Amino acid sequence: MQSSPVMSQPSSFVFRLVTLLFAAGLGAQSVWLLLAEFSRPGVARLPTDPQSVVAAVSERNDATWAAQIGLIRGDLWAESAFTFTDLLWADPNKSSQLAQSLDGAHARLDKALNYSPSRADAWLLLAGLASRYHWSKPDPAETLKMSYYTGPSDRSLMPLRFMLAGQLPTLDDELQELVRRDLRTLIAQNDKPAVVQAYQAATASNQQFIVQAAGEIDSAFANLLHPGTQ
Repeated sequence: MQSSPVMSQPSSFVFRLVTLLFAAGLGAQSVWLLLAEFSRPGVARLPTDPQSVVAAVSERNDATWAAQIGLIRGDLWAESAFTFTDLLWADPNKSSQLAQSLDGAHARLDKALNYSPSRADAWLLLAGLASRYHWSKPDPAETLKMSYYTGPSDRSLMPLRFMLAGQLPTLDDELQELVRRDLRTLIAQNDKPAVVQAYQAATASNQQFIVQAAGEIDSAFANLLHPGTQ
């Protein structure tokens, strides 16, 4: 028995309504994505040298706007946090303006890692800020480990990560093994200036560790770091 045209009208109306709502939702999502992309600055990666740090700071407003539009996009919150990388080299004894910047960086990193917990660069920046400004939470050593876990082979992060590790008060056995791996890669790829720079900025105990670890890989280079190394 065939359905009458009158009985089929409600189902046809529901189908058209669902289709219309789906199209409207898809259109809204497209506008949302495009607005974020149009506002997105060129800070896709964590700056690790003075030139890129200065360039990133100049993009702070655009990066913040893009992240606020993206709302739940961890990549955009991470890029917004990267515009605060200059704080890794700022004077910790500066005025309240520094405290405001630190709060902004911390809030952005929390959102970045909440939505994109696999961002090794965001974990690294968080570890560096926590260490330099003596934050009670998170623990710098544990946060640095997260950078190793999520980006163990990220070559672009190794020089800064190696330097930050050397500035920690102590390195437990797990961190020592992770640091050795970065050191091995840096020496193998002839990035010895990065090792020298990190060694000079390290604590006395970590300098001893770096020399010892370097001696296991390249004794001649270890002797350059600390003359008299066997």
